[in-house]
Amino acid sequence: MSTPFVCRQCTTRSSQFHSVRIRPRPSEPRAPAVLSIAALPIWSVPAEQQREISTGYGFAGNQGTKSPTYNSGLQDFQYDSVIEDQPRWNGQLVKFTNWRRPEVKKLGKLQVLGSQDLKKKILRCLGDYRIVHDDLIRFYSLSPQEARHAISQLERLLGGREAAEAGARLEQFHLWKSHFKELSEIVSGSHPTPGNDDDSPEHPLWTYSVRHDSEAMKEVWQRQDQTRRQYLWPQTIVSTFRSHLSTIPNLIRATFQPSWCPSYIVEDVVYLLSRTLDNAQASKNDQWQLIELVFFLLKNSTPRFMILEQRVIWKVMSLIPTSRVAEFHERLKNIEHPLNQNTLLHFASRFARSSNHKVQAAEILHSLSGVPGFDINSPVSISVCTSLLSVEEGKLPGNHAAPDELFKMLLDAGFQPNILTLSTLMRNFCVRGRVEVALDIFDLLAHRNIQPDAHIFSILINGAKHALDIESLQRIVNMIDARKAWFLYLVNDLLEFIYQYNESQRGHRRRQRKTDTARAWRLMVQVYLKFFKPDPLQKLTLFPLENLLATRQQQVSPKLQGIDRFTASLKPLPNALLLQPDSITLGLMFRVHFWTIQNPVPLQMYYKHFMEKLREGDPIITQIVKDQGTMVFDTFLRDFMQFKSTLKKGLLMVQGMHDRANQEKEKLGKNILHPQPSVHTYTILITALRNHHHTQGVIVTLIMMIKEGIEPNIITWNAVIGALLQKGYLEEAVRVLQNLKQVGLESNARTVQEITKVSKHKRRHILKLMSEDRVYTSDQLSFARSLLRRWEKGDNRLIDHRHKSKSRKTAANKLPKLTQLSGIV
Repeated sequence: MSTPFVCRQCTTRSSQFHSVRIRPRPSEPRAPAVLSIAALPIWSVPAEQQREISTGYGFAGNQGTKSPTYNSGLQDFQYDSVIEDQPRWNGQLVKFTNWRRPEVKKLGKLQVLGSQDLKKKILRCLGDYRIVHDDLIRFYSLSPQEARHAISQLERLLGGREAAEAGARLEQFHLWKSHFKELSEIVSGSHPTPGNDDDSPEHPLWTYSVRHDSEAMKEVWQRQDQTRRQYLWPQTIVSTFRSHLSTIPNLIRATFQPSWCPSYIVEDVVYLLSRTLDNAQASKNDQWQLIELVFFLLKNSTPRFMILEQRVIWKVMSLIPTSRVAEFHERLKNIEHPLNQNTLLHFASRFARSSNHKVQAAEILHSLSGVPGFDINSPVSISVCTSLLSVEEGKLPGNHAAPDELFKMLLDAGFQPNILTLSTLMRNFCVRGRVEVALDIFDLLAHRNIQPDAHIFSILINGAKHALDIESLQRIVNMIDARKAWFLYLVNDLLEFIYQYNESQRGHRRRQRKTDTARAWRLMVQVYLKFFKPDPLQKLTLFPLENLLATRQQQVSPKLQGIDRFTASLKPLPNALLLQPDSITLGLMFRVHFWTIQNPVPLQMYYKHFMEKLREGDPIITQIVKDQGTMVFDTFLRDFMQFKSTLKKGLLMVQGMHDRANQEKEKLGKNILHPQPSVHTYTILITALRNHHHTQGVIVTLIMMIKEGIEPNIITWNAVIGALLQKGYLEEAVRVLQNLKQVGLESNARTVQEITKVSKHKRRHILKLMSEDRVYTSDQLSFARSLLRRWEKGDNRLIDHRHKSKSRKTAANKLPKLTQLSGIV
């Protein structure tokens, strides 16, 4: 059966909220196949307008269960006959243009002098409430944004209502809005709020609203008759604003009923409460109250009951973690709450930055792509897409949020990638170890005639380094050579690749590790001299670099043959184009060189040489210290502490760092060339003392760093745990393990490794101790001192008592000046 034709003019007339009886002219024949008003589809009348209007205080709700009453005479009317040969609708929608009727246009010029004039104008504008926008601003003292929301409230409140019903609803709307200016001044602090409101209704709820919780208030409220509740509710809200603003959230939770509470009051209350958070004096409790109120309303509201201002949604979103943002978004969808494009992009941006919610972000972007007027390639959308494709190393999303799947979803939504998004996607695949896919994306750049920059080449080199893929690295270097695009940090990445590759192949014994590192150092020097000027590195070494290259190297280890061939294949830059190394380059070469030294004598020579250059103000040495802080000193300390003969030298070096830093700060007010020992410095010191079995020194150093205001990190605590376990102090080690959560740290794989290294018998005892419930202080200094006191007491906590007294005596003799380092005990 074909769909009967109804002209646009008749459809528009039938959708108006007031009824007009139209009679057909007798001389015109009727068309039996034409649809009547009674047969209009149900969606022509909004669902919220089909509920019965509750009796009581001023038709408080903006929705009911009773359908709007249409004139029954309309049901028998049929439109004029339709010519048979008229073309049928082809299914294509044409943009609708809203033409105002002449009588409505005249209303725009009507001057509003009082409330009666305003209400008449609202009722006569035939649903086009934009006409009264300026009148709402002037009469109710609203901002333009607040006036736009008031227009939305009027559309939902009066749409489809008969004149009498619309007038009654409008009267109550007017009464509420007349208080809006006063309530706005209260929340902004510009209006006095007396302790008691003389106009407050006499009701026991007032006592409970101040002194009791929501459940007590709800019990008192439910005792009242529904008609009286509807009458009291708007007055109660206004009076509570005047007297006890902080109790508004509890009052709403105790009295809210979507069947009769006016939605415009609920919306305005939430909006006004959100404005209180703009005050600098707003507390965390105020934020929590608003968040919980919004979640309560979303949970207990019926679909399409209310429309919160987008500003309120953004405010709530900014105050909660991403996990609750996901719940917030889901609840808004459940009540069919409309969200504009900007708000949806805010949701997508929050989800895109979380590795666990990237799918939700992609779904929002995909749904927005079907909205007319939305441009997924706008700057804001591209920013969200870039965040969506970004993956932090160590926080990889699951397979359902793999970069290729997300990228495909964006392409389906019309996304046109640029060099920024493609480079982000390349980095994601590099982080996942899939360099070959990143190189395919690089080919896509060339296909789109996009010229790659040095940043993209750096991403590819780091991807090859992450995967330890020499073949991919050779391909990347060939592309750089072909474009003559060598930059400073690309060579730095290349040097670091050589070092990381060597670290992955080195032996387990210390002497073998130093031998392998020495070979990697020679290869790094070869690469350095092909791209950089030699003088800066020469200042950091006590021998000519040419001698290192001129000496015939030993047979290259099979593990390094691939990297050796790669190094030999690199083409050197002309002398005129050699680059000037930065502090990152020199710092890397410095550290690797020092890790090859196997004798303490050269170390002391280098330290003396370095300190002399620093006192002389050598520009290269001073720049390294300024840019990298304690890196040079940490390198010296690490090497000093590995030899027993220079153990004391390392302790004195840390003391010297303290003294020089304090003197420089007194003189200049800040540290420039003499930084204070950092968390890395103390961690190296603690690890070295642990390796030399000085458990007391470990704990004393821990106390010292905490007293200096430096918080230990998980690496520091792992070293402390290992030091305690190797001496058999299992209870103290368990205390450290259980105290990690108190200081906001999480154990990692190294922590587990420290525990698994002990014997099976000790591991069982550790599990038993960890099963006991204990409460520890979050004060790290007090905790560290308690460890020292327990260590000094001795008693019977040791599982392994062998060599107990001997080890303590040895530690005390070999570290006589450790406690004198800063006078901490």
